[in-house]
Amino acid sequence: MKHTLLIKTVCLVLFTVILSAALTALVFRYAGIKKYGELKTKELIPRAEFISSRAADLMEGILSRKDFENIVNYDRRIWDAAPYLYTADGTLFGSITNDQLEANTNMIAPYLAGVLAGREVSAVVMMGGSRAGVVVGEPITASDGAIMGAVFLVKPMDELSTGWGNLTSSLPLAMLLVALIMVPVAYFGSRGLTKPLNKMNEAAVAMTKGDFSVRAIEKGDGEVARLGHSLNELSSALSGTIGALTFERNRLKSVLDGLLEGVIAVNESGKIIQFNPASVTLMGCAQGESIEDSPMYGELHSMVEQVLSDGVSRWTEQSCKEAVLRFTISALGTGGKNEGAIIMIQDVTEAARLEQTRRDYVANVSHELRTPIASIRGLSDALCDGLVKKDEDRLRYYGYIQHEAMRLSRLIDDLLELSRLQSGTVAIARCKMSVNDLIYDVADRYGTIAKDNGKTLSVSMPEGEHEAYSNPDRCEQVLIALLDNAIKHSASGEVDLSVNEDDDKYTISVSNPGEIAEADIDHLFERFYKADRAHTGEGTGLGLAIAKEIMELMGERIWAESKGGRVVFSFTVTKRQSTGTNTNKV
Repeated sequence: MKHTLLIKTVCLVLFTVILSAALTALVFRYAGIKKYGELKTKELIPRAEFISSRAADLMEGILSRKDFENIVNYDRRIWDAAPYLYTADGTLFGSITNDQLEANTNMIAPYLAGVLAGREVSAVVMMGGSRAGVVVGEPITASDGAIMGAVFLVKPMDELSTGWGNLTSSLPLAMLLVALIMVPVAYFGSRGLTKPLNKMNEAAVAMTKGDFSVRAIEKGDGEVARLGHSLNELSSALSGTIGALTFERNRLKSVLDGLLEGVIAVNESGKIIQFNPASVTLMGCAQGESIEDSPMYGELHSMVEQVLSDGVSRWTEQSCKEAVLRFTISALGTGGKNEGAIIMIQDVTEAARLEQTRRDYVANVSHELRTPIASIRGLSDALCDGLVKKDEDRLRYYGYIQHEAMRLSRLIDDLLELSRLQSGTVAIARCKMSVNDLIYDVADRYGTIAKDNGKTLSVSMPEGEHEAYSNPDRCEQVLIALLDNAIKHSASGEVDLSVNEDDDKYTISVSNPGEIAEADIDHLFERFYKADRAHTGEGTGLGLAIAKEIMELMGERIWAESKGGRVVFSFTVTKRQSTGTNTNKV
């Protein structure tokens, strides 16, 4: 198999030589005389034209007869044919030789009238026997265009036959010599050609297997060397290109795998060809389950087919357990050609919930604002219309108006406070503060409030003096918000205020009897969130959001838990020292 090209090349050369010899002999055997005669006519035409121009000079008196004869008779071998001149009336004007005059003039006779009419003639005359030859005729044209005569060159057949015989006798010998010379040359030449080609074939096979380190032979300056050089350049270019494509593919896969959004690619027939792990997670596929087998993808399949059909992007939202997923399907293709589609899956649960929360917030705030404003307007209308006659009634109405105005003021203050904290323009300075003073001062004030609401407030705190590095005013604001929230939302029982310590933090906790739904715990500190859907409470739902913003600005944590039938709110402050534990009742 390795020497197939070598054998084929040698056989081809040998076959070409033999076929050329056979065809040449065959052609010369049946058409040699005529073809050879046609070649001679092409050689004689310019000679006839030259003699015609000189004859025209002779007949116009420009050239003497002697000079003309000297030119024509200078060397007969120049013409390689017998020249014949005719006047305009068809009379033979002169000739160089009278050999075979009658036979040659008989060959000229059929063409004489045509040449005297101004036409050029070149013909191979086959009349049988020795009456055959080549005839070339040119008209003798005067300077004014008039035909003054004709010139003919005649090549007798005996000269043609001699030339053809010499050619055919030497042809087989020449072909044999060519074959003897070319076969060894073809063999060794092909051998030198096939060796580097075999190496190139081995290199190409290695490249198809991914090995781009192989190199083909590129010695020399010939086409094979250039081919080897081009193959090596191709190998280097492919190595670089495939390396770059592999890098880009891996980078793209890393990007897709790192996306929180799901990405699914389908081909032009709607079959999934690529997807990232997020798409599997978002669509809730079980372990080992294919995305195409999931019920959610089955609902999307008709929309995918529509996008593949018309190329128009579409989107839809579907619920998956407690999540809301948005599916955006976009067509892929260039130049109007459909090449598939991309399905982008986004978890818009938070956005949907936030949008709903904001709508609820607008409704809540509108309700909170409408109630005191309606009360103030009703009370003021009664006072302005003089419907309240007694002074004690007017004072009572003034008290109602003041109460509703203070309620409005608190709501507006909470909104402004939260906006300032979230804008990042508030700077909270921290310093050394006494945790003991903070806890006992607030507990002393809110112990009375707790009693007025039918509850008790207990304090649990480590023994000794404890200092923290924080902002005392802001910590007091957060603690008051938590205590106020616990007292208002606790139906009965004991409200606990406790301090715990670890290596570098104090954890201040406020707990009260009650429970909060698991779904609400994660959203208690969010802006505009209110667990009380009926909005029967007095708060605006902004207190805990303000507390969270304050803690985050100070680099602390605040969180809520519901366990053991109690709701616990906790936040941290940086610890300065620690001692034992002391419990007091307030």
